[in-house]
Amino acid sequence: MRGVMRRPVCLIGLAFIVLIRLYLYLHPLPAAELEDANKCGVILTGQVDKKEYRISNNQEILVFYLKEVQVVQPQTIPSEIKNVICYAVDGQEPKMGSYVRVQGKLYAFDGATNPGEFDARRYYQILDIQARIQNTVIVEETASYDRFREGLYRLRTYLSALLDVCFEEKDASIMKAVLLGEKGGLDEETKELYQLSGIIHILSISGLHISIIGMGLFKILHKVRCNKIINVILSIALMYCYGIMTGMSISAYRAIMMFGIHIAAGLFGRTYDMLTAMAIAAISVLFQQPLYLYHSGFLFSFGAILAIGIFLPVVEENFSGQSRTKAELRFCDHKSEPGGRKPADCVQGIISRTRRLISPSLAVSIVTLPVYLCFYYEYPLYSLFLNVLLLPGMGLILSDGIFSLLTAMYYLPLGSYAAMPAHFLLAFYEFCCSIVLRLPKSRNILGRPENWQIAVYILILCIAVRYSHKWSRLMFWQWILLALLCITMRYRSGLQITFLDVGQGDCIYLAGEKGDRYLIDGGSSSKSDVGTYQILPFLKEEGADTLDAVFVTHMDIDHYNGLQMLVEEMVQNGVVIENLILPAIGAESRGEAYAELEALALRQGISVHYIHRGETLCRGNIKFTCLHPEKGAEQESNEASVVLYLEYGAFSALFTGDLEGSGEEAVRQQLKSLMTEESGITVLKVAHHGSRNSTKEAFLETASPKLAIISAGKNNRYGHPHEELLDRLERTGCHIYQTKVGGAVTIRVTQSGRRVRVKTFLGE
Repeated sequence: MRGVMRRPVCLIGLAFIVLIRLYLYLHPLPAAELEDANKCGVILTGQVDKKEYRISNNQEILVFYLKEVQVVQPQTIPSEIKNVICYAVDGQEPKMGSYVRVQGKLYAFDGATNPGEFDARRYYQILDIQARIQNTVIVEETASYDRFREGLYRLRTYLSALLDVCFEEKDASIMKAVLLGEKGGLDEETKELYQLSGIIHILSISGLHISIIGMGLFKILHKVRCNKIINVILSIALMYCYGIMTGMSISAYRAIMMFGIHIAAGLFGRTYDMLTAMAIAAISVLFQQPLYLYHSGFLFSFGAILAIGIFLPVVEENFSGQSRTKAELRFCDHKSEPGGRKPADCVQGIISRTRRLISPSLAVSIVTLPVYLCFYYEYPLYSLFLNVLLLPGMGLILSDGIFSLLTAMYYLPLGSYAAMPAHFLLAFYEFCCSIVLRLPKSRNILGRPENWQIAVYILILCIAVRYSHKWSRLMFWQWILLALLCITMRYRSGLQITFLDVGQGDCIYLAGEKGDRYLIDGGSSSKSDVGTYQILPFLKEEGADTLDAVFVTHMDIDHYNGLQMLVEEMVQNGVVIENLILPAIGAESRGEAYAELEALALRQGISVHYIHRGETLCRGNIKFTCLHPEKGAEQESNEASVVLYLEYGAFSALFTGDLEGSGEEAVRQQLKSLMTEESGITVLKVAHHGSRNSTKEAFLETASPKLAIISAGKNNRYGHPHEELLDRLERTGCHIYQTKVGGAVTIRVTQSGRRVRVKTFLGE
């Protein structure tokens, strides 16, 4: 920290970031509103800024980006649209920099409506892209285009083809990502394997590439006595071209900027300072797009440089006992001293070297931990050791990849032989990742820390850096441990109930103060892969690595298909389900879906239980009472829905599934015996997504709810919730919340059950 204070550019950069963050907090930049124009046919013009091929449904699709967009038809499209993504058809491929007229169907990006859910609207807003055009047809294209950028694109295509020849399909997809920035064709299993192992960053264009390619060229030109000015210009120009060719990601932009400052500093007789160069690069990025402060790539890339520049020297002093600037990097050499070195000295040398290898990875891991938890909600415990083991090999993989390309250019068949070292290294990487993921606690779902936890964590790290020279090693690591405990601990009190927005369906999450967690239903008929994209991210964001019980009210697809995914992929997802609770209905009413889910759970080692009227489940202050169905009941699916009555101190809630008809009347009679006329229930999960055929007047008079939650999809084909139902609820005087309006609805209850707070994800 003292070093930063002596760097004026760093201070300017820090002040600039603080001002931008404060401005964005006070004046959030809204995304383009395209609800009225969503899914309508459009004709527009624009300039081709970028293009790439992606794999979708096992098909290769051209995706190109248009800037300076002008909408031709219809005129109702908002003027905020300046940049769009186009998904081409019919094999048409425009040239870089050309102006095109295209037609297709416009789609707005979906914003997140649940905690933990990927916010595509915010992500593309950061990239300054407002919409996507599906089934794009190029109607017209100008003859003029950017020959320089098109040439770089053609070079990239040529090199990509050479990699396909030199490497096997899986290896080729990795090498394309590593060397050319092509991640659209990356093998999904490999991508997931690297991400879960904590080494996904090695697939990004970063400082390692710049060191090998840029510094390699710079040193070669220096050795052949090239003029210093020409050397600097050629080296920077090459890296700039390489960045443009590979898509100029944030990490690549940062590395190229710092590389240029590095070699230019020598030209002007100035000392290169890494932190100053980083500050200049950060200011440059944020000046162009302030929203990059919310981008994971920006935070990881610049966070790693901060860790190396500020935190690493302190870690080395307190871990290996030496600072990198002072220590000798020597291994055991018996001939370096008269009489050789003693075995004890050799062992000490090995330990010292090992510590110094671990220190950089440890420093970067500690500093970037908040970023990891905020975006992925889990941390791979063994990633530290994997990075130490595998990162040195990336230089060899990159070098061999470049050598393979050069060899293939000279004589194509030789490229495959030249690629063998990289092939074996990649196989070793995959083997190591697979082994690590089988180890206990390889995945730690910690959840997203609160903002105050992140602030305290950063403050503790700053204090540790500032005063470490006055502390003992033990005290330094005690402070680091305190910081880690602060950011990973989850502080719970009372009861939390969250009604997720799963579109046309139901999913309810409950978390008690004892760490117990439950799900009631989990499915949707309007959102595809709801388990993957809505339910699982929410559970991870909550830090819910274990579900004590999952209740299925009935076997309609909009209540169980997301749960089926959670059960089927339980090992891969890292969320363990301990008990599956199904309705204890008669054999004739169960159906095929019931039997499949039951058998799947048993194969996964999940205990399966069957619940009926009168049974209770208690833990701590939480008590579930089943009010329906009767044991062995033979009823239609909705009428046989499991109904759970929750009691938590003075708080009560009723979860009704799709209850209707005779089942609703039976539950009403049960409620009469549970409550007095004056009490009523606190929260009612309105049955059947707000259908007019459920939650009748008599039922509402008995239940007398204070809060009513309706889970239904936006613009659903059933018209839920029906106006008749809303009128009935309004007449009871209860507050109504709809997931399709405000997104996920979260209710927090104090331990006494007397104070209740309600918050919608979208704040509506």
